Amino acid sequence: MLSVKGLRKSFKNVVAVNGVSFDVGENETVVLLGPNGSGKTTTLKSIVGLVIPDEGEIYVNGINVRVNPKEARGYLSFLPQRISLYENLKVVEILEFFRKLRNLPIQRVEYVIEMLNLRDILGKYARELSGGNIQRLGIAIALMPDVPILILDEPTLSLDPEGVMRFKSLLSSLKKEGKTILFTNHLLNEVDELADKVGILVSGKLITFESASELKRKLKFESKIYLIVKNMKDEFVDLAYNFGAMEVKRNGTSMIVRADSSKILDIIFNLKENGAQIENFQTSSQSFESIYQKLVEEHESRN
Repeated sequence: MLSVKGLRKSFKNVVAVNGVSFDVGENETVVLLGPNGSGKTTTLKSIVGLVIPDEGEIYVNGINVRVNPKEARGYLSFLPQRISLYENLKVVEILEFFRKLRNLPIQRVEYVIEMLNLRDILGKYARELSGGNIQRLGIAIALMPDVPILILDEPTLSLDPEGVMRFKSLLSSLKKEGKTILFTNHLLNEVDELADKVGILVSGKLITFESASELKRKLKFESKIYLIVKNMKDEFVDLAYNFGAMEVKRNGTSMIVRADSSKILDIIFNLKENGAQIENFQTSSQSFESIYQKLVEEHESRN
């Protein structure tokens, strides 16, 4: 469905992507993981034709993107990392604008409204939207064309934990519809269980590309979350353990929860559902950095 072969792209003296190759099969969900500057966005922009590679070939449904870019783009829809909206238009007007721009049936507007649960913001102007709602609207615009391949650059950007959980549900629904999905992320704890395959980019090089289950087997995906709970109670510590925490440290109104990354969002969500007034939270980057460093060291030892 999607094939990238020997992709290389430089900007002046900086090599953004260096010999990247991978395949995404029909109805697969694949995430490219890596910190800012690792080449994720350049790779996606090359696939959708917004960046012309120096070397390599990209095929979308068997069509060479460089040779037939318009035909290739007809099979995909793209969500950029930064979304620009018309601030003086209401959400419903923005959706209608993009529907007419792409000559889509009106049913597609209703489809994305239901899929992204947008009814509560339809009457709001774009300038009034929070970062999370802007991201929801951007995802809706990307989903409006009924195409087989979705390319999403940092789709969970600005989403709160509940929004990330809704995104997980959305991905599941899209997979049931038969969609092929390629998306990027820089936070490890947000992609666990979201993808069939995971690729990790290091300084423009793809150092691993394998099934999520295999990568999870090789590496212990653990995260720490720092929570400030206004109405802290001992029972919230017990709840965190009940929903998968491996360790919980409480200090006044704060607590540090260590858990498998796949459990972090469930823990936060269930704490809120059981009355915890979470004023602030922050995810530790230690888990990603340690795994990232381990993969870098393994990559360097092989070369």
